Amino acid sequence: MRGRVLMALALFQRATARELWPLVVPNQRGDRSVRDALGDLEEAGKVRKELTLRDGRRLWCLTPSGRRDATALLPAGSKLAAARPRREKPIAAYSEHALDVVAVAGLLAKAGFGHLAAYATEVEHKLPGRRSLFADLVLTDPGADVPVLLVEVDRDNEGTGTLVAKLATYRTWCRLPARGATKRAFEASLHRAGARTHDLRQWTATYPPTGREGLPPVALVLAAGRKRNRRPGAPPLTEEQKKAKAKADHERLLRRIREVEAASEHAWHAPAYRGEDTTARDYHRALPVIATTMPLLRRFGADGLIWWRFGGRRWATLTEALDNEDGDQLLEQQQEDARRAREAQWEREERERRRPACTRCRAKFSDERWAEQDQTETWDDDGLCAACRQADVDQLARQEAEHEQAAAEAAAAEENRSRSWWRRS
Repeated sequence: MRGRVLMALALFQRATARELWPLVVPNQRGDRSVRDALGDLEEAGKVRKELTLRDGRRLWCLTPSGRRDATALLPAGSKLAAARPRREKPIAAYSEHALDVVAVAGLLAKAGFGHLAAYATEVEHKLPGRRSLFADLVLTDPGADVPVLLVEVDRDNEGTGTLVAKLATYRTWCRLPARGATKRAFEASLHRAGARTHDLRQWTATYPPTGREGLPPVALVLAAGRKRNRRPGAPPLTEEQKKAKAKADHERLLRRIREVEAASEHAWHAPAYRGEDTTARDYHRALPVIATTMPLLRRFGADGLIWWRFGGRRWATLTEALDNEDGDQLLEQQQEDARRAREAQWEREERERRRPACTRCRAKFSDERWAEQDQTETWDDDGLCAACRQADVDQLARQEAEHEQAAAEAAAAEENRSRSWWRRS
């Protein structure tokens, strides 16, 4: 327990027991054991308290001794957060954004996405021109349902334009060539179909395969920032006012998700595949972007129906939102359906070509007449269609009727002649 607490603080720099609990002991219902472990580590000189928050929670970070112990416990190559220096004013240590990042990691881990050592914060992505893009949180868990996830947490501190620019920058970074790739080979790889287009890109050497079409996915988690514009001495909000404010804040966050979605279409849009036989889209060069809010994440968990896929049509779970339901899987299905349809059409045409015709009127046999011919010997079949057969039957019936009528008329005439002869006698 204490070792996992040290590792968590080494990865996330500072946190309270409430944020550490899902990361350290996700199967427990409360953070009591985490608070006890923090108390033991404080006595041992491994952690120190930086601040007591307004709600009574304590903000903890590592001491140099605790950082050395955590480094020995973590896997080699793990990215540790920067060490926290002692400050004269403890309030400078408090960051709602930093706590939200830890909370997001904990909620993801609690839902089964990743584990403690799979997370890293403030991960640098270097860009040309000595620029860098830092991801708030990165999940790297090769072979899992979500092998990689880049997370951006925003507390109203960045405008819509800034978030849109970040998404575009993520896509730019994912399109950079891998180190050592020649220009000619890299440009040729850009024109390859399917997943082979990523063979010489930098992100494939940095992160594990995503298990899906497209670039490494980005998750936006929006939270309402604290407004500090109330007048000094103003009375505290009532419970009804707090609920109304929380509802209004959340509706604003949802509107903001739609605004970012509309403005960043150039980053996440997947063009349709060419061809009349499919409605599938090519996601191999698109940046998958999903979004949610901190209230939804806390209330329903990371595995709930809380994720909105940019370009999607419904709220979904995390894995469902990342899946490209109208991507390559749909393409393969529609191509298979089209192939079967072509084969069925060819079989119908071939069958029509072999369909026998009437020897008299040359009309094609019906299915019933053809089946009848197949069931009889060829030499015993008259070769006529059903219509010609019926015409022969009708003609025979007319001939028989005419013969019967002529016989009746002859009999009547004979009877008349007999009667005439008797009267003359």
